[in-house]
Amino acid sequence: MSGNMTLSQLARLANVSVSVASKAFSGKEGVSDAMREHVFAVAREYGCFAQFYNAPYGRPVVVLIVPEIDSRCYIKFIEEFKRAIDRNGYTMLLSISNFDPQMEQTLIKYHSEHSKVDALVSISSHAEFPCGNDTVFINIGKNTTRYGVCVNAELNDGLAEAVEHLVKNGHRRIAYVSEPLTLSKAEKLHECLTKHNLLLEERYFIRSQKRFEEAGADGIAQLLALSEPPSAVFGAYGNVTQGILAELRRRGLSVPEDMSVISMDNVPSPLDERLDVACIDSRIEAVCALAMREIESRLGDGHSNAPLVLTIPTHFHAGQSIRSV
Repeated sequence: MSGNMTLSQLARLANVSVSVASKAFSGKEGVSDAMREHVFAVAREYGCFAQFYNAPYGRPVVVLIVPEIDSRCYIKFIEEFKRAIDRNGYTMLLSISNFDPQMEQTLIKYHSEHSKVDALVSISSHAEFPCGNDTVFINIGKNTTRYGVCVNAELNDGLAEAVEHLVKNGHRRIAYVSEPLTLSKAEKLHECLTKHNLLLEERYFIRSQKRFEEAGADGIAQLLALSEPPSAVFGAYGNVTQGILAELRRRGLSVPEDMSVISMDNVPSPLDERLDVACIDSRIEAVCALAMREIESRLGDGHSNAPLVLTIPTHFHAGQSIRSV
């Protein structure tokens, strides 16, 4: 019977008027909590609760799409967004794309067209948002947009400061330890090095097939096997840098005496309990705050999705893991 149930049939089963049943399901006033629960109980008994329930949700809903939850960097984004969402009295939902562009587009379509959330934030470099949709779209990590807002912390700013600091301290043999998902950062490092008439030499560009700390340890093992190891090494991100530090110590080497180490982000913080590690501040808190400001603003002005690119500069923290050579 539930498949062909009408509201009037349900009202008779619940021994209430159609008006009372309608108000119960739409969340309107004029129905006591006890009566509302009675109508709901009957609807659930006959399997038609979802068919009739249409009460609006009382708070804006924001979906955050992240590529994974294994990385401390993405966990940091989740934590910062959750704080911003809670401060504004919104509700946050979390979805994971597994670094799959097709999955990401599917999630965007589902949340914006079917679940009809108020705002959607994607942390990625390849999301494309649909036009003609009331959902507020925010993309973190992209530099251009045809629709919605892009918020980006520009790595080049802090990276240029880091390279200049290394060069001033006499470093010329500079390496980069990466893993499969961070190869593109090598291009930015190369750009910064060329401004000082240096190159990211092929022998110093480590493309480890491992991830996180294992990638750092693997990278250092490859670099130390060279006849002329580098004097300084960049870790692609915090966990890679931690693996670099651990492997150097395991081999009886010291930082910065035997090798200078710089991390391309500052997550987790601190990067090391024993040493103030040189790093580039990824400005995650500032990025999340700016994205939240745009969500508030655009929800307030009628879900405007006029394209906008907002860029935050990153900063270099010299720390104590770099020495002069």
